[in-house]
Amino acid sequence: MVDKDLLMACKERDKQAFTELCKTYERYLFTLCMGYTGNSHDALDLVQEIYIKIFRFIDKYDVKKPFHPWIRKVAVNTCLNFKRASSTNLISLNAVTSNDLVLGDVLASNEDLEEEFERIELKEAMKELLEKLPSRQRMVIALRYFEDLSYKDISLAMNQPIGTVKTDLYRARATLKQYLSKKQEVYGDGMQI
Repeated sequence: MVDKDLLMACKERDKQAFTELCKTYERYLFTLCMGYTGNSHDALDLVQEIYIKIFRFIDKYDVKKPFHPWIRKVAVNTCLNFKRASSTNLISLNAVTSNDLVLGDVLASNEDLEEEFERIELKEAMKELLEKLPSRQRMVIALRYFEDLSYKDISLAMNQPIGTVKTDLYRARATLKQYLSKKQEVYGDGMQI
């Protein structure tokens, strides 16, 4: 939990306080961004972008409210905007896989090559499915399943009533199931929602 005095100092543009705030949230933000990008370089770039947004908009933060949901909302929105802007689906041979392997090294090793390709293909298929959702539904899915937030916490993070969160989650799941039924012919039964 962040000290209110530290937040007040940040609101007054105290650089030392802002540096301390960044250090406090560095690991959390990096982990969250890695969940969205799967790539440490993009995750680091997003963390820097989030810091800039926090610095620019900290004056809009209400110190009477918890800080964590506010910073989470800024971070999630930044990640979703990044995903929306990433329109190309090319995979570089220098791309890092979720196992911290460089794809080119995986290709050269020939060990579990087919399994690695299936995993990458499945991951790409899930990304494709999530990108078809409206941004609000995508955000609800991300907060519920990637961040393991309760309906109440999602409601606070998104400034939406709990009923709206539940409806968005229900609709997102229904849409994903519909897309999934079409994709199962290609990817088999390994994908379930």
